[in-house]
Amino acid sequence: MKQLFILFLVLVYSYSGMSQDIPPVTNKILIKNVSITTQPGATPYIGHILVEDGIIKDVGTSIQAPYDAKVITGDSLHVYAGFIATLSHTGLKAPKENNERPRVDRTGYPPNDVAGITPELSINNIYDQKDGSIGDMRKQGFTIAHSVPHGRMLPGMGSIISLNGGSFNESVIVEDGSMFAQWRTANRVFPGTLIGIMSKWRELYRNSELTLQHNKNYKSNPRNRKRPAQDAATEALWPVVEKQMPVFFKAEKHRDIYRTLQLQKDLGFDLVIAEAKDIDRVLDDISGVSDVSVLLSLDLPKEEKEKSKSKDEKKEDMKGDKKMEEEDPKMAMLKKRKAEAVERYTSQAKMLSAKGMPVSFSYLETKPSDIHPSVRRLVKDGLSEKDALSALTTQAASAIGISDIAGTIERGKMGNLVIATQPIFDEKSKIKMVMIDGHIHEYEVKEKKKKSASDGEDIDPTGTWDYTIEIPGMSASGTMTITKNGEDYEAEMTSNQNPGEVAEAKEVELDGSDMSFSFSLPAGGMDLTIESDLTFDGDTFEGTVSVGDFGSFDITGSKSDPE
Repeated sequence: MKQLFILFLVLVYSYSGMSQDIPPVTNKILIKNVSITTQPGATPYIGHILVEDGIIKDVGTSIQAPYDAKVITGDSLHVYAGFIATLSHTGLKAPKENNERPRVDRTGYPPNDVAGITPELSINNIYDQKDGSIGDMRKQGFTIAHSVPHGRMLPGMGSIISLNGGSFNESVIVEDGSMFAQWRTANRVFPGTLIGIMSKWRELYRNSELTLQHNKNYKSNPRNRKRPAQDAATEALWPVVEKQMPVFFKAEKHRDIYRTLQLQKDLGFDLVIAEAKDIDRVLDDISGVSDVSVLLSLDLPKEEKEKSKSKDEKKEDMKGDKKMEEEDPKMAMLKKRKAEAVERYTSQAKMLSAKGMPVSFSYLETKPSDIHPSVRRLVKDGLSEKDALSALTTQAASAIGISDIAGTIERGKMGNLVIATQPIFDEKSKIKMVMIDGHIHEYEVKEKKKKSASDGEDIDPTGTWDYTIEIPGMSASGTMTITKNGEDYEAEMTSNQNPGEVAEAKEVELDGSDMSFSFSLPAGGMDLTIESDLTFDGDTFEGTVSVGDFGSFDITGSKSDPE
């Protein structure tokens, strides 16, 4: 795989047009003649935005460009405040899973780190500015992320970071501002059950209350008092006990949400239920509770795309469904229940809004490329565009306490903007530019060709294809093999430079004559995500291969084994 894309590695370090190390010519940028949506619910208007030193200096219809400003003309483009990931693992690599039994003297009393209890852990120590997730989220319009560690029961503290690509110290907005918890048991030691997690949570919390009070008493009058013992785990929970730090608790299903609510009721900490997928069953228990809020999961069930069908085909389908109901009523009932479950799942955002509760999203289980399709799907299922945009901007900022600096386009706030080709919830909308701290990241937008297959049906791309990738001053070539496994497509690529190595594609999707897939490539301490978008036309295809912020390159191909 490294050989397959070796030319891209050259580009990463030598393609001067996309280098992130070149300082900007000016600290002033004027974006003029764009459709500006200053906040959710506001009427868009054509105007200008001036950003200076990474801060929005002015917004309006009659701004005079400073003589030394870089001017970007945005005719027909649409501008929104930079999106905010309310909860994610952005910038943090997932540790390799180790399923071996830990070597401990007593499995009922393992060390905290073995038990997955590390509330004192700060992402300052593990943040990786070269992690591919930063560029992936930025490409989707996200400019700020609340990032929390991977782990088990109590992974550690979360920090709010700018996705500017700098080091932790250059990116951090709020350090150690939250505690992250989840219903994930320890590996073959205590707490190895959900009941064990509840018990351990209560023990840690009560110990933290006692040590906090003892510490305060000792500081006020140390005479005749034993000096407080030092314990990193219980001390890390002191801000939680004092309600200075909320707990973002990952609880997907309604039973886990009930357990989380019971813990919060017993102990009294400020709670954010995160990655919720089954919230409708507990809405009555949550609505009206001032110290509990919810982040809905964007990890939606797979949507079944219906192909365009003639009237005769639709009639045949109706006959088939009726016949199935008569011959196999149990299978028909299961099919109906599945459809109802998916509908209930995707309508939860609308239910939350109907209860008067703010809608926000969690991004722990969602691939960046799925974020916008998922949000548009929720809008299609009843969530208002105003609430959907709020979940990405104003409510996201409020949920993590940064409304004074982010979430809207207004004077004095961070120069974080998303610039799209169409209104953001339009199916054809593409993100063209993202501004973070006043720095522009630009993405190539190519219009997809019309589907060549008749009646909008998917073509059959299976077979072996010869490809060529054109890069300034050089080219790469090889073969691509596409196969079908059930309803899913799989793709493999080899290069002529090293035909012995095979790269397997991820996230292969076919939409009519358009196919997309991606690769992850470790290179020079970075994780590069390489995305391919192809359009097939008979025995040929063309498209682009994109490497994050480093640019997009043309790819063409023809079938090696045409019929």
